[in-house]
Amino acid sequence: MKILVIGGTNFIGPVTAEQLTLSGHEVILFHRSIATNIQYRQIQGDRNNIDDVSRALEIAEPDVIIDMIALFQHQINILEQALQGKKQRVIILSSMDVYKAYEVFFGLSEASVVSVPFDEYSPLREVFYPYRGKLETDFANDYEKIFVEQAALQSPVIDVIILRLGMVYGRNDPNHRFREPVKKMSQNIKQIELPEDTACFRSSKCYVKDAAYGIKLAAESNICNEIYNLAAQETPTELEWYQEIAKLLNWRGNIVVTQKNSDLNTINLKQHLIADTTKIRKQLCYKEIFSTLEGLDDTIRWELETIENE
Repeated sequence: MKILVIGGTNFIGPVTAEQLTLSGHEVILFHRSIATNIQYRQIQGDRNNIDDVSRALEIAEPDVIIDMIALFQHQINILEQALQGKKQRVIILSSMDVYKAYEVFFGLSEASVVSVPFDEYSPLREVFYPYRGKLETDFANDYEKIFVEQAALQSPVIDVIILRLGMVYGRNDPNHRFREPVKKMSQNIKQIELPEDTACFRSSKCYVKDAAYGIKLAAESNICNEIYNLAAQETPTELEWYQEIAKLLNWRGNIVVTQKNSDLNTINLKQHLIADTTKIRKQLCYKEIFSTLEGLDDTIRWELETIENE
């Protein structure tokens, strides 16, 4: 198949492109600037510009589009217009932050703690734009994956699979999810304190290469207009993650769980963020292709490289 990847030059994108290529697919990347270190065919353009999107579709003639960076509803509207009435299979990467549990976690309302795990039919947030006033980034003011999903599902021309990703980690993770413990342990700090609520907190995560594998399966399937949670089956506590990192780094210090709670403003760590991934495992035959330790070890090695280059 010919697969057009929108915004595939960072983190999850290159890993997905590699897996697609190894499976025999032709990958074309559509993004703002031509990257010299990427081996795939590239189309330069702005996905927020309908003329650029129309030109990319005309050049690529894709069987499937994988949209890595659908952040705003208007981006789906632009894609819909550019298709000019032609049906198109599209895989959209969404986020588990659409769920009601995240509303509680972010302290966006006075709602009670939501039971977990949540599946694809669980309630969604009733408070929109979750990052407004919380992040100092350009996207935070208008970002809303709920509206992205609704626009795609309601489109008469987009045959969509929506993948709600857990917290993805791995090489080139812009969020550096494991950087803090890796840095402290690599500097041979003798004791690390974890507040009790942080130590007990659980959230669904996904190693980047496993996420890419799930995306590949979605692209290869004939299923349309479905939503899937994509994350690891196991959800260790933060303390358990720290303990595994300590083993992999051969760190001999102590992790002390303190009785005090975290000082995280409105974040509610009593709200765990655990997803049920049964649906994608049954319908798309998804499974992890790397063990948790393999993914974590690869991530640690990369974090050590970034720390050394500081």
